[in-house]
Amino acid sequence: MVDATAGHELLTFMDASSRFQQIQMKPSDQEDTAFMTPTGLYCYIAMPFGLRNAGATYQRLVNMMFKDQIGKTMEVYIDDMVVKSKKAEDHLRDLEEAFDILDNYNMKLNPSKCHFGVKAGKFLGYMVTQRGIEASPEQIKALINIKSPANAKDVQRLTGRIAALNRFISKSSEKCKEFYDILRKNKKFEWTEKHENALQALKEYMSSAPALAKPEKGDVLSLYLAVSSTAVSAVLVKDHEGTQYPIYYVSKSLLDAESRYSHLEKLILALIMASTKLRHYFETHTIVVKTNFPIKNVLRKPEMSGRMAKWAVKLSAHDIRYEPRTAIKSQALADFVADFSSDLQKEAELEVQQLDETKDPWILHTDGSSNVKGTGLGILLKSPQGDIIPHSIACEFQATNNEAEYEALIAGLQIAKDMGVKYLKVYVDSLSITNHFNGSYAVKGEKLTKYLEIVKELALSFVSFSLTQVPREENTEADALANLGSSLKIPEDISIPIIHILAPAIENQMAMEIEEDTAVIPSGEAQSCSGSWISPIMRYLQHGEIPMEENPRAFRIKVSQFTILNNVLYKRSLAGPYLRCIEDPEIEEVLKDFHEGDCGNHTGGRALFSRILRTGYYWPTMKRDAVEYAKKCDPCQRHSNILHQPAEFLHPIPSSWPFMRWGMDIVGKLPKAPGGKVFMLAMTDYFSKWIEAEAFAQVREKEVISFIKRNIITRFGIPSEIVCDNGSQFIGSGTTNFCDSWGIKMITSTPVHPQANGQAESSNKIIINNLKKKLGSKKGKWAEELPYVLWADRTTPKNATGQTPFSLVFGAEAVIPTEMVIPTARTSARDPEENATILAQDLDTIEEIRDLARIRMASYQQKMAGAYNKNFRIRKFQVGDMVLRKAFQNTINPADGKLAPKWEGPYLIEAEAGKGAYRLLTMEGNLLPRAWNAVHLKKYFM
Repeated sequence: MVDATAGHELLTFMDASSRFQQIQMKPSDQEDTAFMTPTGLYCYIAMPFGLRNAGATYQRLVNMMFKDQIGKTMEVYIDDMVVKSKKAEDHLRDLEEAFDILDNYNMKLNPSKCHFGVKAGKFLGYMVTQRGIEASPEQIKALINIKSPANAKDVQRLTGRIAALNRFISKSSEKCKEFYDILRKNKKFEWTEKHENALQALKEYMSSAPALAKPEKGDVLSLYLAVSSTAVSAVLVKDHEGTQYPIYYVSKSLLDAESRYSHLEKLILALIMASTKLRHYFETHTIVVKTNFPIKNVLRKPEMSGRMAKWAVKLSAHDIRYEPRTAIKSQALADFVADFSSDLQKEAELEVQQLDETKDPWILHTDGSSNVKGTGLGILLKSPQGDIIPHSIACEFQATNNEAEYEALIAGLQIAKDMGVKYLKVYVDSLSITNHFNGSYAVKGEKLTKYLEIVKELALSFVSFSLTQVPREENTEADALANLGSSLKIPEDISIPIIHILAPAIENQMAMEIEEDTAVIPSGEAQSCSGSWISPIMRYLQHGEIPMEENPRAFRIKVSQFTILNNVLYKRSLAGPYLRCIEDPEIEEVLKDFHEGDCGNHTGGRALFSRILRTGYYWPTMKRDAVEYAKKCDPCQRHSNILHQPAEFLHPIPSSWPFMRWGMDIVGKLPKAPGGKVFMLAMTDYFSKWIEAEAFAQVREKEVISFIKRNIITRFGIPSEIVCDNGSQFIGSGTTNFCDSWGIKMITSTPVHPQANGQAESSNKIIINNLKKKLGSKKGKWAEELPYVLWADRTTPKNATGQTPFSLVFGAEAVIPTEMVIPTARTSARDPEENATILAQDLDTIEEIRDLARIRMASYQQKMAGAYNKNFRIRKFQVGDMVLRKAFQNTINPADGKLAPKWEGPYLIEAEAGKGAYRLLTMEGNLLPRAWNAVHLKKYFM
C-alpha cells in the first residue's frame, strides 16, 4: 500500500471523523453494547470504538465504498485515505470522484487532519513522495536525539525505535549487534565505549538515511546478499537508467545453530530470509540474485543435506535467476560490495574450491543370501552427508552363495551409477569376491568369470572406486536387508524398496518389478530430448533456452524444480527421493506394472498414483493418467463392488381414480395349508389400497386369469392397468391375450427390481407380518386366516390417504365385531330411516372424500420422494453408452465360486425403456429380452 502511494505528482491525505460512529448498529445488536451509568442504562446506536472486529468492519466498509478507486486513484487503510494522481492536472477530477462517494455514504472528514494537493506526506508511518519512500522525520529525530542508555529499559526503547526504521537501515542486525547483546538473559547491563561508538555510527547513518524506490509492474529486481560472522543481510534493488536504487533492506542475526552453518549455507540462508520477508516482491517480480558464489549449483546437487533440499523446494516457487556480481553503482549499496565480510571472504572461496574438488565418497554395503526359500540381496547406500538409501531384492531364479554375492554387488553398483555417484567405497563380507577383484584368487567357472567382468566394467564408471572385505558383524544392515529380518537397524521413516530381478545379471536383463512402495529402474541410456514434455526443460537446464510459446517467468519457476543427473531429468519432491521424469512408452509400462504386474494388486487410481510417486517417478499428468488407467481396467470394473445407491430418483406412481391401477404379485412358498396351498396371489388398488388375495396350490396362467375375473373385474370393474413382475404366469401368452381382449394394459417391472412394483410388495409385507402375529405356531392355517387379515387391513386408516380402504370403496366405515359386543352410537341408537338418509348422503359426498384422499396421497408421495432423493446422485446413461450389468446367481459360472465376477458384459444401451430403465444389446448386436433398471448397471470404460 505504501509502495502503491509513492511516485505520484500530487497527493491528498484525508482522515475520517469519528470513523466508527459513522456505522449504525443493527437494532437487534444494540442491547449487546449496553453499559451502566449513575443515571441509567444506555446502549450504543452507532458502532463504538473498542468493539471486537470494529476495525475489520470499518475496513470492509471503506473497501466496498472505494472498490473501483483502490489501487488506481486511492489507497485506504481504516480511516487514513489517500487520493493520488500520476499527473497534477488529473488531481481535481480524482478528488471530485472521492468526494462524491463520501457524500453518497454521508461520511464526514476531520479537516484538521486533511492535507490537499501536496507533493509529499506521511502515510502509515512513512513519508511518500514522487521520488519514492522516505523514513518519517519524527522517527529519525527521535532516534538521533535519544540519549545513551543508562539501563536495560533504555536499550529496549532504543531497539524499538530502530525496529521502526529497519527498512531503511543497511545491515541493521550487524549495526545493532552490540545493543542486542546487552539484552541477552542473565547478562549484567554495561554500556561501554564500543556500544557508544555503535550508537553514534547509527545516528550518523540515519542523519542521511537513503530514500527507497518503488518497483513498477514488470520490473526485474536485483538482490544483493551479505554474510558476516553474526548476521546475514540482503537488499532489494531497482535498476533504472543505469542507476541502482534500493527498495528494501532486510537483515537477520544468526542463531547459535545457524552460526555453525557452512559459509555457503549462510549465503543461501540470507536468500531464504529475503524471500520470506520480501515475499510480496518475490511473488510479483523476477528476482536476479547477484552473487559470485555457485548458489544455483549447490541447490541442485543431488547429495545436498535435508535442510538444503527444503530450501531448494521453497525457492523453486519463485522466479529466481542467478548472475555474477557487477559493479555497485550507488552509495546506498556500499555495504553490499561483497557477498562475505573481509574476515570470511577467503574462507568462503576456499570452501567453494573444496566443494569443486570434494572427494567425499559414498559408502555401499552389499550382501547376498541363498537358501531353500530363494535368493535375496541386500543393498545399503550411504551419502557423504549420512543419508541412507536401503534396497531389498528378491531374485526370481536360484543362485549359489557366490552368485548371490555377485548379484548384490552388481545391483548396488548399478544403483550408485544411476544416481550419478562418482566416488564410491564398497564393503562386502565375501572374501572370495574381494580376492577375485584384486586378482589374489583365480576365478573358477564360466558364470563367476562373467560376473567379475561385469563388476570390473561397472567399477570403471566411477572416478574413485574401492572394494573391501569386512567381517560379517560389520555388514549386518545389508545382511538384514538380504534376509528381510527383524534386526534391520534403519530408521523407521525410511521407505525400503523391495525389487524383483527376473534374470541373472550375466544375462544382461535387469528387469525389475515393484512389490511394495518403491523400485529402481536402471536408466541405461540418456533420455531423448525431442518431441516430449521433457525436451524444453532439458534444453533450458543445459542451454538456457526458453520456448517461444511459454511465459518466461512461469517457465523458470516450473523448471527450478528439476535437475539433470547423469543426463537424466529428475524432479525434486517435497518429501522423499528425486523423481525420475519419464514419458511414453515408459509411462504405459510403469502404469501397467504397478497396476496389474506380478506385484500389482489392481489398486484404485489414487493409490496407484501414490505408489508410483513414492517409488520415484514423475510426469505432469500422472495423477489423471493413474485414475484413468485404473478406471479403464477391465478386471477392476468386472470385480468392483456392487453399487447399492439408487441410480434414479424415486418416481411415485399416481392413480387418478379407484380401481384404475392394480399391483399384482405372488408370495410363496408358504407353509402347506389344507388342499396343498402354498402360494398366495394378491392384488392391490393403487388408489384406495384395497387388497384382494387368495391362496393357491399352484399359480399358473389360468389361476391368474380366474383370479382377475372373479376378484377384480366382476366386483370392481375392468381396470385400466395391472402392474406385475416378469413371472411366466403374468407375461405368458394366455394372460397377455386375456388382458388384451379386456383392454387391460399389462405393465411389467424390470428384472430383479421389485421396487418398481412397490405397492404390491408393500401389501405383501403387511399381509405376511399380520399372518405371523396371528398364527403363532400354527403356520399351516394361514389360508383360513387370510380373509380376516384382509378385513383388518381394509378397515385400518392408511397414512397415504388418511382414510380406510373400506370407506374409500363403499363411502362408509365397516361395522366391526367389537361394535356388536360393545355398541357404539351408530349401532345402538340407529334409526333405519335416518340411517338410510345418512348412507345416501355419504354416497353423495364420497367423491369429495376421494378428492381429499387423492390430494393427501400426492402430498405423501412428494414427501416420501423428497426424503428418498435427499443427497442423491443420479446415474444417467445415454444411448450408445457401454455398460456392465450386475451378475446374478443364474448368470454366473457355478465353478467360479467366490472368484466369480460381480459384473458381466459389456453391453450397449440400445434405448431408454422408461424412467431409469434401459434396453440392452450384446456386443454382437443381439437385443436382451427385457429392459433393465439402472440400479443394476454401471458405466464401462475402455
